[in-house]
Amino acid sequence: MKRKSLIYSLLLAIIVSVVSGSGSIHAAARNITDIVKVTKPAEIKVGEWKSYEIAITDWTDADVTEHDFTPISSDENVVKVVRKTNWVSELHAINKGIATLTVNIGENFEPYVFTVQVVDDYTVIPKPTSEPTKPVIIKEPTREEIMLQDMEDYNEQLQPIASYEDKAIDTFNQNRLLNDSTRKSLFLTLNNTVLPNYTKFVSGLKNLRPNNAELKEIHNYFLAGAKLQLEGFIIMRDSLKTTKINYSKFNAGEKKGAEGIKQLDKAGMLLDKYKSKYIK
Repeated sequence: MKRKSLIYSLLLAIIVSVVSGSGSIHAAARNITDIVKVTKPAEIKVGEWKSYEIAITDWTDADVTEHDFTPISSDENVVKVVRKTNWVSELHAINKGIATLTVNIGENFEPYVFTVQVVDDYTVIPKPTSEPTKPVIIKEPTREEIMLQDMEDYNEQLQPIASYEDKAIDTFNQNRLLNDSTRKSLFLTLNNTVLPNYTKFVSGLKNLRPNNAELKEIHNYFLAGAKLQLEGFIIMRDSLKTTKINYSKFNAGEKKGAEGIKQLDKAGMLLDKYKSKYIK
């Protein structure tokens, strides 16, 4: 019986959710000033130090405290940056000129760029300029957005172990024909490739943590089906250890694998139901 993989169904669900425009998962890049207020000098006298500081204004970004907002100077002969923390740096004016400073906290945010002029004497009373404070509008995610994000999180957990399942299932399906002349090659296929890879896959599945009850139910069927397929592979491998094929035992392994496929089919049905509910 041809063995089955569920990972492609989940990957397809992720692709469909993006193509169909439920694109709450991958939003356009935001401005840094949407989540923080930046305090910085516009002008510094040669030899002096001025502070660059970040104040968090939007705590709905779960990773906001992990970002490093240290700016990078375009010319350290003019302005040198001395990092104190993720949110505070000292700017040292070295020589007269203008330096461009850039803050980059990752692909989800546009780089924040500002300039600092180093002068011999202040042309104006030195006063750090602050970005105008914008009202913070907190948009609560919809249930659909949360459930789609949960599905993507689960898919990301699957990725490191997906290659083990692919290798095991593809290899078995390409070499599953059994007769006296193929017994040894099928035994070696199961023993040396299929079982080592599928064992790693099942072990990885046990460590996955779905984020909601519906995905947990899908995961439980998925794990149960994978365990049964693994048991079936072991039984089939053992039926081929001697030159005389134990067909009764081999058929029992096939039957165990078929039970696993039923569990995977159930997981696939529940996944289709999940997609129809939350991918609009």
